Amino acid sequence: MSAEQKESSVPAKIGRRALLRGATTAVPAILTLQSGAALARSSNLIGANPYSGAGNGKYNCLDFDGIDRTDKPNVFDLGSPPMGHVTRIDADSRYYKTDPNHDGGGWYGGSTEVSKSKMCADGGTYYRKDRWRSTRVNVKRGMLVSATALNSFSSGINYTDV
Repeated sequence: MSAEQKESSVPAKIGRRALLRGATTAVPAILTLQSGAALARSSNLIGANPYSGAGNGKYNCLDFDGIDRTDKPNVFDLGSPPMGHVTRIDADSRYYKTDPNHDGGGWYGGSTEVSKSKMCADGGTYYRKDRWRSTRVNVKRGMLVSATALNSFSSGINYTDV
């Protein structure tokens, strides 16, 4: 091998090694790149749970206003930054569609008790019976969600107790 051939082959080896060294350090970075939009969206998703029980004595009804549907059933996007409104329905109270004190029958009249899940699913005006009086409450149409799911969005959720 002549001196001329050695000189031309040496830079090729160094160039190849440098390329491989550079590629191996860049591979993990390339493999871990994610779309910022996809990551933000996945962190703002919340699922409906029609069988969600009361957490801390309240049923959590997340309003449909201001949230978007996704391509997955019962999964909704709270936006960026995540925001929503929850009506907390007292688990121990009794609620009626018509006022039990003014429907002509009182406790034994035409008013029938409404379930908390129906209140959330349908929305509307209801009456909470408290001992001797009834209080009118409004619930926006929404979905039941667990208190655990809401905890991760605590700064962007507004609550109304009824």
